[in-house]
Amino acid sequence: MESTDQKLLRLHVEAVWNVQLPALLQDEVELLSESSLPRWKLCAAKLDESQVHIWRSDVSVMERAELRLRVNEAMAVPSENAVPGVNREVALALRALPRLDIEAARRIARPLTIQDRPLVADFPDYDEDYFQTERYPFIGVVIDGRLLSLAHSSRRTKDACELGIDTLLEARRKGYALAATILWAHTVLQEGLVPLYSASADNTASLRLAAAAGYRAFAHVATFV
Repeated sequence: MESTDQKLLRLHVEAVWNVQLPALLQDEVELLSESSLPRWKLCAAKLDESQVHIWRSDVSVMERAELRLRVNEAMAVPSENAVPGVNREVALALRALPRLDIEAARRIARPLTIQDRPLVADFPDYDEDYFQTERYPFIGVVIDGRLLSLAHSSRRTKDACELGIDTLLEARRKGYALAATILWAHTVLQEGLVPLYSASADNTASLRLAAAAGYRAFAHVATFV
């Protein structure tokens, strides 16, 4: 049976890269044959008690040996330090009480509906897909008729949702992103799904937000092309 961290890792990888995995019962697994193929050849994850290698099935035996050496080198470098040619991130799950309770979060943030489209359309990097079902829950902070912070599901599967959070530069460090993140996670949980959060290993601001919202790291993940 998968450990809790192994299951969370599987849900995270499936959500972020739109792939399909078997249960992570071993330290080395391949994507399922019916899975789409990601850009990376290897996704390596360091958990508390193990290190998991997830392979594309088309990677040769020789390439695997070479990539294992790269994994050992990359994992030896502190997570916040860049490694050329390697994308590194921290995967986090909701495991603690957030700094704000849900009622306080609701006083700041609220669900967005199709009636809020004009507000969302003015938000930087507006995406017409925001109001598609797969992007819900869709949570915003609106102050004086202006959308300042936006939380949504950047990826959604039948089991989990991965958070996407954006806040205007001038509206940061005011608790808006925190409130939106907390309300987003609460809504995901009400659907019976697992809320997940990930951030680049060197994105200290995002990792601070995750900690304040009650998320804790369960895996340090590196992908190799």
